[in-house]
Amino acid sequence: MTGRLNLDLDHFRARVLQDCLTEALAGYWDHRAEQFEDAAPRKGDYHGQAESDDLLDRYQRCMAIAAACRAHAQLLRDNIPAEIGPEVLDVLAEVA
Repeated sequence: MTGRLNLDLDHFRARVLQDCLTEALAGYWDHRAEQFEDAAPRKGDYHGQAESDDLLDRYQRCMAIAAACRAHAQLLRDNIPAEIGPEVLDVLAEVA
């Protein structure tokens, strides 16, 4: 059975563009860092049957990801742009 994708292409294009613009802002990455810091296990939280080693591992992973998000935000603030691939430039030229 072949399924058919029911997709509003205009909405999809707009959503992709919105996501790209949002992810290009330092504030987005600062917010993501906060989310990972908030997700890290803490003393006093209910941890169920999780082992101490597992909790420590999760804490360290959450904090490492948060640090990476904050570093990305700082790069954006420092105006160090990522290289734009030629395929992106080609598409922009086609729609201009």
